[in-house]
Order: sequence, then structure tokens, then C-alpha cells
Amino acid sequence: MKILEKFVLILYSFLMLIVSTIICLILFRVITIEQIKYCMDFVQSDSALLITILSISIVCILLSIRCLFFRKKNQIKKSTASDILLENEAGRLLISKNSIENAARNIVRESLHLDTEMKVVVDIDPANNISVYISIMLDRALKVRDLTLDLQLKIKNEIKDSFGLEVKQVNIKVDSNEKELDKLEKSNKKEEAKIQATKIEEKAKLEAGLKEAENVIEINSNSDNN
Repeated sequence: MKILEKFVLILYSFLMLIVSTIICLILFRVITIEQIKYCMDFVQSDSALLITILSISIVCILLSIRCLFFRKKNQIKKSTASDILLENEAGRLLISKNSIENAARNIVRESLHLDTEMKVVVDIDPANNISVYISIMLDRALKVRDLTLDLQLKIKNEIKDSFGLEVKQVNIKVDSNEKELDKLEKSNKKEEAKIQATKIEEKAKLEAGLKEAENVIEINSNSDNN
């Protein structure tokens, strides 16, 4: 609870105490309506006191509107439940989120027949409804649509059979390795182009050296003839 909410709660508790006390005193005829009317006339006749009470009333109205209609989203916290407790005649069974996550992770690995990169998160709401969230990296050669539907059904059935729990939903996010493969192909092409350029440069240097050697031999031959 925020400090402002605590202050409002204390303030309203104090005001309700005063109002309730006054109502009880009126009902038991300890004070009369005429006395209350006299107090109201006295407040209205004193400008400073009237402004003070009016300011307090306006602040209370604004605080009420703030707490009733403008609650922040982060004040409504998501369930932090990490376990599910099942009870029967034989005793109790405590099932952790980690066990459900591991079961879903194993199903994904067995279905894909590869050790792919993935992230599995299980959410349990206060009513023990289970939602499974899977983020998985697939190769572009795989049929994503068929795989995701098959995985959803397998995960729901496996958790139902293994833990006796119903899965509300299985959400799968699929990323592709295509970008990484494209980067690798581009890198390989650049490397091949670089190697090819080096070969051409070395060949040109070799041809230039041979030509220079032939010129030197020709010059020496002419000198000997003379």
C-alpha cells in the first residue's frame, strides 16, 4: 500500500469516527440539532475557519476520486503463485512450476528431435489456472504451423496425464534462424571474394616477376652478342 493510500485511510477513519460519534450523540439526545446548527452558523460567520474546513473538504473529495477512479496499473499485482496444492483423502500433493516447465520443455525437445534454444515459463493464477508460454528458435526448413499445433496439444495432454491439471492455454512464440543464416552466407561470400582477390593479386605479381625476369634475360643475351 502506498503512503498516500495509508494517509487517506487514516484520514477517513478519523472522519468516520467523528461523524459516527456525532450521530450517536444526536440519537441519545446528548446534543441537539439546534446546537449543530449553531456550530454551522458559527463556522460560516468566521471566514478563516470556513476556508480551512472548505479546503479540507475539497482535498478529501479529490483524494476519494483519486483512489476510486485513478488507480495505477502496477497496484494490481499479478499472481506470484509458484506452486499448486492438491488435496485428497490420502493427503496433499504440492506441484511446483519448475516441474511443469521441465515437462513442457522435454515435450518440445522430443517433438523437434533436436536440442533447440527455447524458453518456457508457466504462470499460475489464484484460481490455479495454468498458462504455458514458450519462446522457441526454429530452423527455416521446419513447418512452423503444423509443429506449433502439435506441440500445444501434446503439452496439454502430457500435463493432464502427469499432474492431473488442466492447462488453460499454451502460447508459443517462434523465432527463425533465417537471419543468422543469411548473415553467415554474406560473411562467407565476403571471405570468398577476399580470397579470390588475393589470388588475382598474387597471380598478377607472379606474371610481372616472370616478365621482368624475361626482360633481364633478354638484355643479358643482347649484351653477350655485342
